[in-house]
Amino acid sequence: MLQATMGFVEVILLVTGVLFIAKSMFLYAKRTKDWSGVAVMVIKRVGMDAHEYRWYRFGVSCFVVGVIVRIVNMIFWPQL
Repeated sequence: MLQATMGFVEVILLVTGVLFIAKSMFLYAKRTKDWSGVAVMVIKRVGMDAHEYRWYRFGVSCFVVGVIVRIVNMIFWPQL
C-alpha cells in the first residue's frame, strides 16, 4: 500500500515540476517575445521577473522532491 502511494506521489511530483518549469518558460517567452531565449534559460540565467521565477523555483523544488521520493522508493522497495 505504501509502495503504491509513494509511486503515485513520485509521478505527481515529477510531472508537476516539469509542468511548472514549462509554465515559467512560457511566461518568460510570452513577456519578452523571445522564444529562442527559452532554450538559453536552462544553460544560463535570463532576466525573469518575480512571477516567472516563482513558478520556476516551485517547479524545480517539486522535481527535486520527486527525485528524492524516487530514490527512497528504490532503496526501500527495489525492483528486481
